[in-house]
Amino acid sequence: MCRNPQDGLHKDQATHIHGCLTDFLKLEQTNCGRPELDNDHNIRGINYTILGIAVFSIVLRTVTKSYRFSQWGADDYLIIAASVFTGVQCIIMGLMTFAGLGRNIWTLDDSTITTFHIYLLVVQYAYVLSLCLIKLSILYFFLRTFPDPTFRLIIKYTIAFNIVTTIIVTICGALQRQPIHLLWDGWKEYPPRGITLNIPAIIFFHAGVNIALDVWMFALPLTQLYSLGLQPKKKAGVMVIFGVGIFLIAASCIRIPYLLDFTRTLNASCQYFPFPPNSFSNGRTTADAQGFVVWSNIESGVGILVACMPHMQPIFRAIAARARSWNILPKGSSSSTEGIFVQRSLATIKMSRTDGTTLVEPDDLVLHDRGGLLSEPSPAKKVDIDSALVLFCGFALEYLGSIKRCISIA
Repeated sequence: MCRNPQDGLHKDQATHIHGCLTDFLKLEQTNCGRPELDNDHNIRGINYTILGIAVFSIVLRTVTKSYRFSQWGADDYLIIAASVFTGVQCIIMGLMTFAGLGRNIWTLDDSTITTFHIYLLVVQYAYVLSLCLIKLSILYFFLRTFPDPTFRLIIKYTIAFNIVTTIIVTICGALQRQPIHLLWDGWKEYPPRGITLNIPAIIFFHAGVNIALDVWMFALPLTQLYSLGLQPKKKAGVMVIFGVGIFLIAASCIRIPYLLDFTRTLNASCQYFPFPPNSFSNGRTTADAQGFVVWSNIESGVGILVACMPHMQPIFRAIAARARSWNILPKGSSSSTEGIFVQRSLATIKMSRTDGTTLVEPDDLVLHDRGGLLSEPSPAKKVDIDSALVLFCGFALEYLGSIKRCISIA
């Protein structure tokens, strides 16, 4: 009766008992003293943290734009759209904890399991779309920052590839079970009826493409920044701003083992959409789902943070300047840009038209700094930072207080 949880069930055993699987697992848990799983409190805590990071990043980026440290662009609107889908992920993940996420599936009734399936389907679509929009926002930011024609062409091809792969995964997700109601009702049937696609293959295809794009997008700006005529210290600082994408790569890679665990679960094989009956494990679908659901949300939250980091730099620099004026931070030797660039001879710059009417003289050097990484805010753009500090300190304290209250209630 009692089996080793590490061994799982063999296929013939699961097939023999699938008709009374829930009763069997309940009886086994009672007779064998299996502990009751209930991780919903931990999941909610992680969920609130992810939501807070995403909201804080978007608010800080919006404030930076509102105070005219930099101009609005397509990348800003795309990241706002991505934050909407990430917010949907976090909200639905919170609801999933009330529908069995983090608990053994055999402790739930049929209606709760069906609701869990619907929530999981929404999370899957929100995850795919949010990642697509996050990558598009970063790529459009590259277009605004780097003027090299060849580099911009590569970025445009990358944008097209990202959109095409997202469309393919979205269509395959919509067709994973036919008729479509089996997406949330098909868990009751074994063997599954209707048309079932090889969903694990689609999931791992998307995960592989996602990691490949993350690595590609991490390397792209570094190829442009390496050739900048900056002092090594300044160049390293600029590279760090663009190199925060390494955290997104790490989150994507950490998520893979949880995907493997979920596709091997017993209920995912014979009682749970959308996976075919190809493996049998310990029968804890709603429990095994928590890993990849949580890490999917973490990946989206980290993606928003990574996309917003370069845009936060101007306001952080302004806050640091105000902190120096308050003697909170030590004052630098000079606030000018002298000493930033490498001392080297300049080649002759030919006269060229910049806007169809203005001529650039041979001694005038035009720097492309659309992202505002090298230049200080102009006097017209300098604003009173006191109100911004009060705003963000109040927001942070209120958010931390809400998390503390939720944890104390839990």
